[in-house]
Amino acid sequence: MIKKLFLSILSLVFLATTSDQILAQRKVKLSFDKTQFANPNDYKLAKKAASKGLIHFKKDKPREYSKATTYFEEAYKYAPDNASLNYYLGTAYLYSYNKKKCLPYLEKAYKLNPQISGDILFKLARGYHLNYEFAKAREYYSKYKAVLNNKELLEFTPILTKLIEETEYGEKYKSKPERVFIDNLGTKINSDQSEFAPVITVDGKTLFFTARRDMLGKKKAKIYKPTGAPMEKVFMSRKEKGEWNEPILLPKPVNDPKNNTAVIGISQDSRAILLFDGKDKNGDIAQTQMKTAQKWEKPHKKYFGRINTKYRESSASIHFSGKIMYFTSNNPKYTRGGSDIYESRRPDVNSKWGAPINLGNVVNSIYSEESVFISPDGQTLYFSSNRQGSMGGYDIFKCEVQKDGTWSPPINLGYPINTPDDDMFFSINANGRFGFYASTGHEDNQGEWDIYMITFLGPEKPLLQSSEDVLIASIAKPITETVIEKTVEIKTIRLTIVKGKILDSFNEQPVNANIEVVDVDKNEVVQTTQTNSETGEYTITLPSGRNYAMMVSAQDYMHHSENFNIPATTGYQEITKNIMLNKLAIGAKVVLNNIFFDFGKTTLHPSSYPELERVVTMLNAYKTLVIEIGGHTDNVGSAASNKKLSEQRAKAVVDYLVSRGIPQNRLQYKGYGFEQPIADNSTEEGRATNRRVEFKIIKK
Repeated sequence: MIKKLFLSILSLVFLATTSDQILAQRKVKLSFDKTQFANPNDYKLAKKAASKGLIHFKKDKPREYSKATTYFEEAYKYAPDNASLNYYLGTAYLYSYNKKKCLPYLEKAYKLNPQISGDILFKLARGYHLNYEFAKAREYYSKYKAVLNNKELLEFTPILTKLIEETEYGEKYKSKPERVFIDNLGTKINSDQSEFAPVITVDGKTLFFTARRDMLGKKKAKIYKPTGAPMEKVFMSRKEKGEWNEPILLPKPVNDPKNNTAVIGISQDSRAILLFDGKDKNGDIAQTQMKTAQKWEKPHKKYFGRINTKYRESSASIHFSGKIMYFTSNNPKYTRGGSDIYESRRPDVNSKWGAPINLGNVVNSIYSEESVFISPDGQTLYFSSNRQGSMGGYDIFKCEVQKDGTWSPPINLGYPINTPDDDMFFSINANGRFGFYASTGHEDNQGEWDIYMITFLGPEKPLLQSSEDVLIASIAKPITETVIEKTVEIKTIRLTIVKGKILDSFNEQPVNANIEVVDVDKNEVVQTTQTNSETGEYTITLPSGRNYAMMVSAQDYMHHSENFNIPATTGYQEITKNIMLNKLAIGAKVVLNNIFFDFGKTTLHPSSYPELERVVTMLNAYKTLVIEIGGHTDNVGSAASNKKLSEQRAKAVVDYLVSRGIPQNRLQYKGYGFEQPIADNSTEEGRATNRRVEFKIIKK
């Protein structure tokens, strides 16, 4: 077998699914009987084409097998009833990316000569398996097993047993297909070569993917010698008016012209992408970040010191908090078999990843787990595996977080998402409606690997059928039976996506701002990000069931905050929130949206502390600022009582700032009661807006 295929992200699939070769390499002489050709020239042409096919066949690589099929097909025109040619043509397809095409040629070879090779029964079984003829596949796996000698039985029985189990799972999944649409992304994204590893931003509008292909038809791709295939490169496409734009090749330094580079993950704020760097050791995880629309930072591994090893770390996915990463590694020191999924944590997004922790026997198997992806809400872990429960090759599985924080046993995503061939690199957008993955097993594959979109339709609604009882109800009182339909549970994605732009309030230019998201009840930072310095755009992901404070800070600008109190029952939603930041200037003021008091009281609630700590940070950074804290109320109650309440609340804020080391002479407070409303007091929403605490600069 090839010794250097590990340098490619897709090679792991080829290495892990070579049971065809393991069980099947028996020498068969490819020969032609000259007397069976009416035209002597046809004999020469068939022999010449077959010889060229054998040259590629013997190189033992998927692309070389595909090239071999071209020459064998040419020879087939002149000798369609040659048993050895049909055997080689079927075998070449079986080892290529177009495996399903093997079946008619292997069937014909067997019909012409049942003794063509000792492995013909196994190859026929594989052909039936790949073409969903599961009962026939089992029959021929069993026939093959029956002709093995004792040594072969000992070696091959575990593999054959698993393959037979895969046909049983295949029948089970195919009998109850999932309610989904599977759509090839079309010729703008897919080519006659390989496109795989789709990575989608949370808003579903930008797609990154990896391809082994010519550079958009304009330039021949450089061949990577260890694999004999074009180098893996990262492309990007944006969706406009429901259509994917022509993809662009990401520039250097993301794509290294001398090495394979693949995209394997993306941060939840869509600013950073994770890469598989195939040049070092067995392959490492690296990271790059977009600086401007045309510029990316140089990929680096500074955060991955405890993750990358001398083995292969081939896929990774980051939790929405930015503090948990799931990744795969084939490090034999810790894996159960093949490659396993690991978890690593860090205290904040600028820290290095901590020591890897294997996810354990529930998630990982004695087979290989690959292409891991954590859902945008952090509740579901998707991955591909050739474990038990697969219907063939790599299938996509999922685990869900349980109440105790553990993972549920993996569940196969079923047919038609999974096929008897390889299905990998699954990701899903924030609303849970659309998934993306790469497959070699669908009928409409345009080349080797293609990228597909899955539309999840959800459970089918039960039909309400009219009965005779109902039809005659107007003239009689029939005996009726109440039938209670079984409830179908539909998993709801409970997630809020907040996105928008942060701009200068005066000139509306983009601001390079830092954003912290805090769980105000726990006083815990759950997410940090930055705006795109070129556009001011930002995206944050907020699972339901928490009270969030969003804190925005930028150099020489006033602190800004927003509050998002999202009940646990809230389903998927998108909120567009454009924020205008005020420059630090005398008279500039901003509402502190995350200052909380119990109703009618003046004692600060602990959930106010995260907001106030950011104010402390700002005042420590700008030591000459003198500020006023202003308290405001709605118009419920007398003017005197509201003025007193607002003043006492403003004083409570000042007292806290003093307790945190801010000098008293830099702080003033005043209660305005309901003198300065900013919303309509005739509505509850307006009154809630008017109950506020403001920060105003008195002296700079």
